[in-house]
Amino acid sequence: MNIFLVPYTWWRHLQVAAVTGGATLSAWWLLLTFFVWVGPFWTLDYDGAIYLAVVAGTSAAISIFAEGSLRRYSPLWRLTRALLALGISGGFTFLWYWVWTFVSAPAIFGEEFADDVSDPSLVTLRFRLGAFAMAGLCTAAGPIVLRKGAGLMTQLIAGVAAGLTAAAVWHLCNYPPFEIYGDLYLASAFSALTWGLTFGLLAWGIPDELYAGWVRVLSPARFGYRIPVDAPDRSPKERFIGHFPRGLDMWLPVQDGVMELHLSIAVDDKQRYKARGLTLKPTVVRRFLERIDIRYDPRRPAPLETRLTSGDRVVMGDPDAGSATTVEFIMLPREER
Repeated sequence: MNIFLVPYTWWRHLQVAAVTGGATLSAWWLLLTFFVWVGPFWTLDYDGAIYLAVVAGTSAAISIFAEGSLRRYSPLWRLTRALLALGISGGFTFLWYWVWTFVSAPAIFGEEFADDVSDPSLVTLRFRLGAFAMAGLCTAAGPIVLRKGAGLMTQLIAGVAAGLTAAAVWHLCNYPPFEIYGDLYLASAFSALTWGLTFGLLAWGIPDELYAGWVRVLSPARFGYRIPVDAPDRSPKERFIGHFPRGLDMWLPVQDGVMELHLSIAVDDKQRYKARGLTLKPTVVRRFLERIDIRYDPRRPAPLETRLTSGDRVVMGDPDAGSATTVEFIMLPREER
């Protein structure tokens, strides 16, 4: 994944999920290919444990790898952390599958169901739900150890949700009227895909800290000219726009309706952006179904301001009089120059 190819839209929240889901589906396909062309060297008792370990380990590894790619860490860092996540999550899943099958499930369902619980050919969700849930917990084990900036509960909830939703899909694919020809292979494929999608969606999303605010000119006079709002050290910053000859961050011509000190755009330490009107002349923030006039009101002790989101436009001057300049606030990858 490349942060330069992920625009700052609501679609960015689905990027990691799509990559993780594709990876778990590919892992299922590789495991099935191994079954067909090489053949398993283990007994039937290990099929469920290996399937869950592969899917859980892949979900954890690709989630960590995707984060490293978006943060532009070195390839060695990404590969090392991904393999560690794969080993931790996959290993714990393999271990806890047997704990569930031979310790937890018999204690929960009673000795009369012990044979059913340990029967690898029995695919009822009643006896397999706990295995999926525990595998989901183990999916979170690798990211908990290796990931910084994400809470423990976030990872655990994402893991459990991934395991349970995958179990539900696996069961529905073989349950009328959703039955897909009774094909357990397709059921496991959809289950693996759901696992990766859910964990990728909930465990870690692309944070705003990877982006920075910019102001660009849309009017013909200086079309395309842009300046960054954020400071390099991410400290609070305020950028000033006007036509005063010295000391401004963005200079715009006076004949286009821009006053000496017309507008400022500020960012605080929590990366919240605001536009402030500094002149009595018209200064209007436009966004979808909204229009906000932030021209300076001398009756107030401070300038009017409003929050900015990516895509908002600020019109300075009077468009009806033919002298106005429009700038746009946009979010771009922080490394953009």
